[in-house]
Amino acid sequence: MVNLSRTTLRGLAGVVALAGLATSFSATAQAAPTAQAGTKPAPVVEQSAATAEPGPAVATAKAGYTGPSALKIVRYNKLYKTPAIPASRCKEVNVSMRTTAGVQQYNTQLYKCLYAAWKPILAAAGAKSTAAPKLHFFTSKANTLCGVISAPTSYYCENNIYIPTPYIVSLWKQSPTYARVYATNTMAHEYGHHIQEQTGIMDASWWRQRAMKTNTAKLEENRRRELQASCLGSAAIGANRRFYPMTGALYNEWRWLVQHSGDQKGSVRDHGSLANHGWWSEHGFFATSSTTTAARCNTYESAPSRVS
Repeated sequence: MVNLSRTTLRGLAGVVALAGLATSFSATAQAAPTAQAGTKPAPVVEQSAATAEPGPAVATAKAGYTGPSALKIVRYNKLYKTPAIPASRCKEVNVSMRTTAGVQQYNTQLYKCLYAAWKPILAAAGAKSTAAPKLHFFTSKANTLCGVISAPTSYYCENNIYIPTPYIVSLWKQSPTYARVYATNTMAHEYGHHIQEQTGIMDASWWRQRAMKTNTAKLEENRRRELQASCLGSAAIGANRRFYPMTGALYNEWRWLVQHSGDQKGSVRDHGSLANHGWWSEHGFFATSSTTTAARCNTYESAPSRVS
């Protein structure tokens, strides 16, 4: 999720939700209800970047964009012309996430896998940097350049990924399979925001959002950015599915998660409908070696109905 011009305060709605409009931190992150017998925990509603109070690093909007130049960056970015995301060949680490240490070990492995997959793509896209973002774990609150963030949602802000450990521990105690899927999808989504940041899409999209005249238009721009992050994250998961199998019960839980992540009932419409979040996630996941994966995630060329 925010540099008035570049910061991204991101969590995931649900799975990530995989982890938005950004104008305030007054939108309170909603914790998932306690799961009832036979049900899955409801996706977490992330704090919206569109409602985030900017921190010191985001006090001034980045200058230098025009409407046409910002549009060119988000819609015709070199990222969309890169080869398919390679398999990182990383395997899922066999560790229990019943403890904070387990959550940190599991997520650190995911983080390294995503770095391996995305580094050559960032290089091919002429990105600002191919370096990995910094990874942070927190319990209830964390101080970031975007302001103070609260669990249970995860965030991306200025080349930093923040993962709350207690929530994942609580998910593990209810369903280890679901906890594995949640952790995987969340980290992938947040890394998707990092790809946007390094290729210039994040800054240009935020500039566009602030320049828009109506709240309706601002929300749609925010949804394009969030849905793209989910698609990019899912594409990286799909690219490595031979080595980190997202099959059987794990795949079924992942599908449930992405189809139930996004704008929950009564929330700000800044992440995309559940149907569209599921569609973009699966669209990225099923990209093949013959497909320019990142191009499949160009939400900036999609009709408004696909990013509603």
